[in-house]
Amino acid sequence: MRRDQSYELVFWHQGTMMAQSSRSIYESLSAQRPVEGLSELPIESILARVLTSFPCAVRERDHQPETVVWQSDNGEDSFAITWSAHHVRVECRQLALEHMTTLVDLAASFSCPLYDPQSGRRFRLPAS
Repeated sequence: MRRDQSYELVFWHQGTMMAQSSRSIYESLSAQRPVEGLSELPIESILARVLTSFPCAVRERDHQPETVVWQSDNGEDSFAITWSAHHVRVECRQLALEHMTTLVDLAASFSCPLYDPQSGRRFRLPAS
């Protein structure tokens, strides 16, 4: 199964409950405004895991903002990852559900649950 459209996935870690709604946090992050209470992420470790999980992914350092991009062998499925010190954003295009799940699981392993801006829902991490 694949999503036949563009789909956005966003991840961040907050150490405590926050008064600000998930949608408000997302909007602030999207506007590149700081959000009080978010944890700084181990971005280099997260990106290293993405590059390991998707060996054909490329980190485009000359691109502004810096981006990690991946395209499938069929040339139709792809994603582009951008980030700040406090969040990771994945723009998926025609991406198979299994690849989206890999990205969600990868972020969860860094205690960053999915925020789905299309539905306005922030998911919980599985209990350990």
